[in-house]
Amino acid sequence: MPDLATFQRDFAAALLANCQPAGPFRSLAFAVYRNSSARGAVEALRAAYPTVDMLVGEEMFTEVALDYRREYPLTGPVLSEYGGSFPGYLARQPWTCELPYLADVARLDGLWLQSFLARDANAMPRPFGGSSKIALHPTTSFTWLATPAMTIWQAHRDPWEIPELSPDWVEEGALFTRPGSCVHAELIDAAFHHLLVACAAPASAADIASAVTATFPHSDVAELLRRGIASGALVIQ
Repeated sequence: MPDLATFQRDFAAALLANCQPAGPFRSLAFAVYRNSSARGAVEALRAAYPTVDMLVGEEMFTEVALDYRREYPLTGPVLSEYGGSFPGYLARQPWTCELPYLADVARLDGLWLQSFLARDANAMPRPFGGSSKIALHPTTSFTWLATPAMTIWQAHRDPWEIPELSPDWVEEGALFTRPGSCVHAELIDAAFHHLLVACAAPASAADIASAVTATFPHSDVAELLRRGIASGALVIQ
């Protein structure tokens, strides 16, 4: 009889194999378990990356998800935590050169989910004073991308908002936050992205203004701060 470590290794290999497993893993019960495990991983990825699913289609997404599962099998019982490395995996696949924005779209799906699952934090409105610090809301996530992925992402998540899709091939920023029950998604420019970076650690308005204007001297920092606070992306401490 094999020891436990050998059995676990063989079990994992049979679970992920493309062909019919041999030996003790040829039973109907194991086949049902293997199919259920594969389906669970695929559907967990589909739920986490719905925009990628829309872009490539259900059949192709299933094939890609199964390939991903073979390289990154499930390691825990919480399906919402599965697939964090999926955007990077897509970026490494040769076939995605035909869809150069696909990995970035996957990153946006991941950021949306991150904001959606973040702990609730209904910040109390506070007056803004000289000693006030400005920080990111706990549900805020953002990024800067080398592709127009945010425009593409928004078009597929809300097709009524952008009925015709012909984006310029330019870099874009994306902001997600959930100050209430719904995730707010916003296309942002480089100055606003820089301001969010400056707020990653609580900072005064003066320090934030200095950080932003050093790179974007003509930006209206006061308006950017107002916009960030109004959207719920920033909070006053």
